Amino acid sequence: MLKIHAIILALNEENFITAQLDTIYPFCDRISVITQYDRDWYGTAVNTDGTVDIILKYPDPGGKINLVVRRLPDEAAARNMEMLAFNRKSFKGIQTHGNPITAVEAFHNPPDYFWVIDADEIYDQTTIPSILSFLEKKNPRGMRVTGYNYVRTWNRRIPRTTIDFTHFGFVKPGVLFEQRRVVSWNEHRLARLFKMLRLPDWSAFFFGFINCPEQIGVFHHGCWLGDNARIRDKFQKSSHRESIGWEADSVDDIHSEYVPNSNLPINIQKAKWPDNFTEQNG
Repeated sequence: MLKIHAIILALNEENFITAQLDTIYPFCDRISVITQYDRDWYGTAVNTDGTVDIILKYPDPGGKINLVVRRLPDEAAARNMEMLAFNRKSFKGIQTHGNPITAVEAFHNPPDYFWVIDADEIYDQTTIPSILSFLEKKNPRGMRVTGYNYVRTWNRRIPRTTIDFTHFGFVKPGVLFEQRRVVSWNEHRLARLFKMLRLPDWSAFFFGFINCPEQIGVFHHGCWLGDNARIRDKFQKSSHRESIGWEADSVDDIHSEYVPNSNLPINIQKAKWPDNFTEQNG
């Protein structure tokens, strides 16, 4: 069975963090939740919400959850920093106190995979065993997972033909990010070269990366749920802020398809959401 360590960036995610932890907790050996608490990616002070308090009070019988509070200047560097913290150099040559060296080693030894996930990326819990089984069988350096975006409510899903949203969900220790969820820009350059030469795109293969087939598993992205005030606040704090060229109310112009509650993942159905995250007749 794979040893999985989840890495979650969470700033003002009180609407999602409980559902996220409920979803992934049974499948992880360790979970790191990283937050700037009261600063966005640009160092601007923000009003805090209940995210940190929820994490501190979350039942953790397995002692899996690490809460990391730091002023962080970059999204990719924040993930890399936490992944690099778990390596054998951390305990090499130390003289332990209070715990045997085996316990210290067990804490710092890297996992088989880091599960890189944002607080609002909710996986269908019933598909996670199949995703991890596929990951173990293929044993790639990294695996991308497809996400479905939702607008306003969980009942309004944006088709893949409208927005194609696939990025790294799992990476082996030693694989680091260059920008946000991009591992290597050379992969993109190689893909463009293959396209220019009218050859099949083997760029991912050369870097040891694969995509998780959609029939095995996807995640459900709640970034654009809620009213204009929430979406505008989300945009303002986002590391994508400077590249977003439209206003909060323009999300209504994005084509979406109705999804009844009964067709949503069971863990999304059962989670406690703000009233405007689901439709009354859903």
